[in-house]
Amino acid sequence: MAHGSGHHHHHHHSHGHHSHGSGDSATRNIGVAFWLNLSFAVIELAGGLYTQSLAVLSDALHDFGDAISLGMGYFLQRKSSEGPSEHYSYGKRRFSLLSACISGMVISGGAIFILIESISGFNDPREPNGVGMFGLAIFGIAVNGFAAWRLGHGHTHNEKMLKWHLLEDVLGWVAVLIGSGLIYFFGWVWIDPLLAIGISLFVLYNVVRHLIETVNLFLQANPDPEGLRTFRLQAEGITGVSGIHDLHFWSLDGVRHILSLHAVLIDLGQAEMVKEQIRLFSKTLGDCHVTVEVEGPGEHCHDDCEEQK
Repeated sequence: MAHGSGHHHHHHHSHGHHSHGSGDSATRNIGVAFWLNLSFAVIELAGGLYTQSLAVLSDALHDFGDAISLGMGYFLQRKSSEGPSEHYSYGKRRFSLLSACISGMVISGGAIFILIESISGFNDPREPNGVGMFGLAIFGIAVNGFAAWRLGHGHTHNEKMLKWHLLEDVLGWVAVLIGSGLIYFFGWVWIDPLLAIGISLFVLYNVVRHLIETVNLFLQANPDPEGLRTFRLQAEGITGVSGIHDLHFWSLDGVRHILSLHAVLIDLGQAEMVKEQIRLFSKTLGDCHVTVEVEGPGEHCHDDCEEQK
């Protein structure tokens, strides 16, 4: 096997048969959620004016904010499904993560605002129009519940983050449903802000948890440290491999990952076999774009990326 001087580059690119199915599905799901949310916000605004309920009017404004986030999520998710180009060699999948980060911050801000409003509500408890609130609550649970269910089947971080927009609304309407019943039958006006505080804290906890995970992926953190450790042991155990280094694993959008590594071989004649084995083991890490570079024994690696600690 003749090789020129310098570094021997044997690249293997495993593209798989990945389609844009998941991206198209995510875009459709977010689009449906956006139109449902916007339509309901308009109905809710009319309902709030009709029932003279400040609670419904404030939730209508909250829903319009959700619709803006969903609209932005839809736009960025559509952009994320565009394929590779001269400017974006991996495509625009990371636009989906960008949307999830922005949405997470918007939802967190909204939940904190509702939390503050709910705490101040103890001093000035309001009594909603029980019958009108009950009807709107049933409708709100149905509309937002269906939209959240659609997004709940998605795999992207954008869908997961936007799902919390809608679950927040579903839980809010469940609270309104229970609260209006208790207020109607027992006159417990204090139950309304108490339920709102509980929901806001629950939503805030889950959104912040997802936001931290999304920001980590955005900063190219390892999406599966345990899985990568197992993969490394498997790769180092392949017959003919004397070592693995310069191993990098990060994610484009939480679904599609990038894996690259250098494998030091005892015999460069085994390069194809080793690359096939590595490609096979990489499947345990999910949907990966794999790049393998092979080196001969004692060959100096010219890539001066810092080795992982």
